[in-house]
Amino acid sequence: MDHPTPASMAPHATVPPAVFARIDHAGQPLTVVKLQEAYTGDNSQLGPQLAAALGLSADALLLVLPTEGQPLIGQGRAEQVYNEYLSTNTAAVAEQTWQPLPG
Repeated sequence: MDHPTPASMAPHATVPPAVFARIDHAGQPLTVVKLQEAYTGDNSQLGPQLAAALGLSADALLLVLPTEGQPLIGQGRAEQVYNEYLSTNTAAVAEQTWQPLPG
């Protein structure tokens, strides 16, 4: 017998459309995710969902950039590493390869 899916497990609870890049700056690995549309969900759920989708460890640096505004996740060390990377590699934005999120 089929049971209805609870709202918390509905398809909209999945990771939003996004692209990601893995960056290594001064020996510090960082994963940057750029959301492709506005995210209105719970940021506390987004981090673990993205980490699982990308196969990241719990202590991996993850920076999540919305379509506009301040980072949703990763303010602090991850944002600092990304800003240092951009400031020391001026062609980084144009040269960076972005891939669609798996799943």
